[in-house]
Amino acid sequence: MTRSPHSLGSAYPLRRQRGARPALHTATALLALVAVAVGAGWIGAAEEAEQLVKLEALNQQWIQDQVWCGTTDVKIAYQDVSLRCDEIEVDLATMGVKAAGNVIMDQGNVRIACERLEFDLRAKVGRFYGVDASFPPSYRFRGRELEKLDETHYHVVDGLFTSCSLSEGEAPPWSIEIREASFEIEGYGHFKGAALKVRGVPIFYTPRLLWPVKRDRAAGMLVPNVGYNDRRGAYLGNAFFWPISRSLDTTTYLDLYSKGYVGVGQEARWTPAENAQGEMLAYAIRDPSSNDWQWKLLGKYSQLFAGGYSLKSEINDVSDLDFFQRFERTFDQNAMRTLFSYLTLTRSWGPQTLNVRADHRETYFSSATSATAVVMERRPELEYRLRSTRLGHSPFYLTLVGVADQFRVERSATLIGTYGRFDLFPTVSLLTPGLPWLNLTPSVGARATYYTAQYSSNRTTLVDEPITRTYGTAGLSVVGPSFSRIWTGQGVKVKHLLEPRLEYAYVSDPGAVASIPLFDEKDSVLVTNRLRASLANRLFVKRGQGAGREVATFEITQEYSFSDLLTFPRSGFEGSRRGPLGLWLRTSPTQGTTVDARAELDAVTKKLRSTALSTGMSLPSTQVNLTWYSSYDPVSGATTSSQSRLGLGLGPTSAPWRLDASAAYDIHRGKLLEHRYALRWRGSCWTAYLEFRDYRIEPYRTRDYRLAIDLTGLGTFLDVHGRTGSGGL
Repeated sequence: MTRSPHSLGSAYPLRRQRGARPALHTATALLALVAVAVGAGWIGAAEEAEQLVKLEALNQQWIQDQVWCGTTDVKIAYQDVSLRCDEIEVDLATMGVKAAGNVIMDQGNVRIACERLEFDLRAKVGRFYGVDASFPPSYRFRGRELEKLDETHYHVVDGLFTSCSLSEGEAPPWSIEIREASFEIEGYGHFKGAALKVRGVPIFYTPRLLWPVKRDRAAGMLVPNVGYNDRRGAYLGNAFFWPISRSLDTTTYLDLYSKGYVGVGQEARWTPAENAQGEMLAYAIRDPSSNDWQWKLLGKYSQLFAGGYSLKSEINDVSDLDFFQRFERTFDQNAMRTLFSYLTLTRSWGPQTLNVRADHRETYFSSATSATAVVMERRPELEYRLRSTRLGHSPFYLTLVGVADQFRVERSATLIGTYGRFDLFPTVSLLTPGLPWLNLTPSVGARATYYTAQYSSNRTTLVDEPITRTYGTAGLSVVGPSFSRIWTGQGVKVKHLLEPRLEYAYVSDPGAVASIPLFDEKDSVLVTNRLRASLANRLFVKRGQGAGREVATFEITQEYSFSDLLTFPRSGFEGSRRGPLGLWLRTSPTQGTTVDARAELDAVTKKLRSTALSTGMSLPSTQVNLTWYSSYDPVSGATTSSQSRLGLGLGPTSAPWRLDASAAYDIHRGKLLEHRYALRWRGSCWTAYLEFRDYRIEPYRTRDYRLAIDLTGLGTFLDVHGRTGSGGL
């Protein structure tokens, strides 16, 4: 018999009996194996189906009716185990297998390729030599020896782990070389003598390494973060992650800075029910300049209940907003001037909604000499809303809003106090029968608001004297008459719609409102007697049997007041009851492309007051967004402000990279306000992310950078970030 290049060797000789017949039919070998097994008492009739072994080989032979040998295109199937090789021996008494030559064994989602193996089919344990194996979820192992101890436990000697593809003669992008290891699938790997290598070059060594080999969350230390900041110095941060249960996990943070800052934090995430989830972060950092601990508390929670109830809450609080604005690594915090926390419980049924809400808002104002904060609390609010509902069989529809509040305010050193407010606002509208091209909707309403306190005469304190405010409202909406025309040709339909609209709004005089304490928009009343007219031109295109699409809209609007001036007198110009003329053009010539242009003309001088342009293009590989806004002096025509922002994203679908860039520029002052660049590169088993942002708006001029490398299956290996430039901590 001719031996294959990967011979079993002397340890496992293939013995050919004299007179043995090669090339037996597969079915014959299979039936013979089952007959021998049952006759010898190895398996019972009830177990026969489960113990069935399917054997195939181009050349086969029996040795003493107990050992089956096969060579060339050997295949074995037993329960969830399938094996292919060049040469094999199967001992039917022990169900032991010895195989060699291009051995590939599959069991479930584990595949092991090796030079030779010794395996127990019944116990499904054994040894593999010269191994190249893959394990879930995405790990590869190559090494000298691998031993399968049971269904999930393995022991390996002299090899490497990676999630990259392994090619002969080429080092993977990253790997962990080990002297010895024991690991459990969906468990942990205990490595001895572990060295992390990049393209075969060692960059990190540890005598012991605990590594999660699982899809699910695993407790352990996260990859350390390092960085540098010109004010805080070098940075080292680490965290410990602990999945307490399937619905709760927590992370503990420790951050150290070379210039004395020390940060500690605790984060928790939980999902107590299918429609509920929450997260909370408590973080404190020691400020060495004052030797004080600064803290922040962030959290969110939401849950849906039976019966139409919904709960939402958010907390956002810090000990010193200015400190954390300078400390945070993200630009998103720089412009934040308000801290807002709330809790809302809502129930909806039919057209009705009931809301219970409590919130806390702090707004900060800074000057060259001091900083102040305005605190406004709603504790709590009960609100009932009735959406437009038909009254019986009449053409009248009722809308109702009723609110009961209790407030606490701190607007200044003297304007501090607690008071209540009760507000009721019903509105009745009439649905008039008319023509399809003309729609008339009149409405009337009345509003009454009761306050348990009012402002003093100089508006510097709250006085515990009730005050009531009442006023009436009226409105009329006229849509139409509308005109349209359709053009058809070569499978394309084009529709032009001309739609005028008139909207009249009236609000009666609520009386003396100087004493009304202000909390939100319900407290501010603008006496109104105005008519707003608009004319819209809409263009729709339909191709073939597809749905129609609006490709362009041009709208002209203007307001007229019957009671007061909308354009105030200026030097050399009289006032006018007409408001500015608004022009709005929106087009979408192709899917993913939009252009939005707006302008306002002064009603008296006929000169521009403002212009705005927004364009966007979104393709699979390219995204571009441009916005530009300018304002003008309507008398002289001079530009008073002009700013633009450009965003660009490039990432061909077939390319491993993506580039995002953005910039904000003050055209009027000729000053760059901010620019940002981010590059992401995806390798076969790793991802690199590089970002640079330059923020130039005072008082938080900063330059931030970040470099992060993520290794598939291992997590974030490197995360370097820092800040340079004046204004950053």
